[in-house]
Amino acid sequence: MDKEKNGKISALIISVLVFCLALQGVQEWSAVGIYTGCGLGCRFSYPFYHVGLLHALLNAWCLLSIVFIYRISVVRLVVAYLIAVFIPPLCLSHTPTVGLSGVVFALFGSISFEVERKLYYQLWMFVYLAIGFLFPNTNALVHLYCYAAGFALALLNKPVKIAHK
Repeated sequence: MDKEKNGKISALIISVLVFCLALQGVQEWSAVGIYTGCGLGCRFSYPFYHVGLLHALLNAWCLLSIVFIYRISVVRLVVAYLIAVFIPPLCLSHTPTVGLSGVVFALFGSISFEVERKLYYQLWMFVYLAIGFLFPNTNALVHLYCYAAGFALALLNKPVKIAHK
């Protein structure tokens, strides 16, 4: 099985898990959300929990879209997950944050040099990130950090073109 196919299967499994957990509901967000001073369990679980079904469906749709359109391997999914899990404390608040969007924004950053219309893509990413700061219950700093970290990894892994004379 090739790497991209494994990435697609993994994204489908994650999406089903996210959907099932959204149907279950959560009584205490501090038990599953990431926040200042939370434990490792919360850090590792928060991407899979969502505030509601619409939130879960939007994040799962974004994940599936990016995985099925671009060459996303399981390794890249794991790296995006680790970026989202190890968010620096300055991006967190005392209110628990949940959702797969950190992983999705890390993936958005990681494809920055693979898209055809790079400037157009970056302008839209700027708009999406800016809009996040306008909504009161959105942790836009998490989105910004994850996108920047994914972008930095993409930049570090970008092939270097050497001009031959």
